[in-house]
Amino acid sequence: MNGVFEIIKEYTNKFSRWGIVRLTIDVLCLVAIIIILFRLLQRRVKMGRVFLVVVGFLLVYLIAFTFQLKIVLSILQIILFWSVGILIIVYDQDIKKGLENIFHSSKGSGTFTDEQEKQNLIKVIEGAVEYLSERKIGALITIERQDSLNSFIEKAIEINAIASQELLTTLFYPGTATHDGAVIIRKNKIMCAGAYLPSTERYDVPKTLGTRHRAAIGISERYDAITVVVSEETGTVSIAIAGQLEREVSLEKVNKILESYLAVK
Repeated sequence: MNGVFEIIKEYTNKFSRWGIVRLTIDVLCLVAIIIILFRLLQRRVKMGRVFLVVVGFLLVYLIAFTFQLKIVLSILQIILFWSVGILIIVYDQDIKKGLENIFHSSKGSGTFTDEQEKQNLIKVIEGAVEYLSERKIGALITIERQDSLNSFIEKAIEINAIASQELLTTLFYPGTATHDGAVIIRKNKIMCAGAYLPSTERYDVPKTLGTRHRAAIGISERYDAITVVVSEETGTVSIAIAGQLEREVSLEKVNKILESYLAVK
């Protein structure tokens, strides 16, 4: 304890008023950094917010350097040393998507030609979801919007057929090769089946949710697609948009969400 006391005494310049204020600011900044890091590790946030966090850290570093907050400076130097590697590991999918957008077209064809085309697809999805839900047949239906899903379509089983309730329900029938994967729809066409979508890496997703729900969240974190999930265990319907999963939605709510998010030229 005497050693700690001497370190604090030296740091505060023999417990001077300014020294105590500096130590207090130093400790508070350190606590704030720990809380921010804990939340970042607990929940994988979007790259846009990470940029704001980086700017915040730079401001803290500037303040720490100006007032010579030695504790915070030491911690920030360690964080800055390891941050590049950590960001690459945590956000590898976002980096891959960014590179893909640079070298490939990132725009999809998810805008409908007219309102009738849009309504036809909504009717098909509603009918298929109702059928699958009543029979507790698991399903994962992803609808492309502005972000291209070609990277997933190319690796799945090609269908390229006009969407219909009969075809959609058949693709998810237990025992078929396409039962476990996702169906990807572009405008009024089922482009592929048996597609494997990236799973979310978030820690706050309930453990009761299976791989379909985690994949629905994962694709919605990286792309603007809408994904409808039917639970194989309960038959309940969920929808994933923009990294959020709305659970146990009614058919009326499915209709409302599709009406709101699907665009017409």
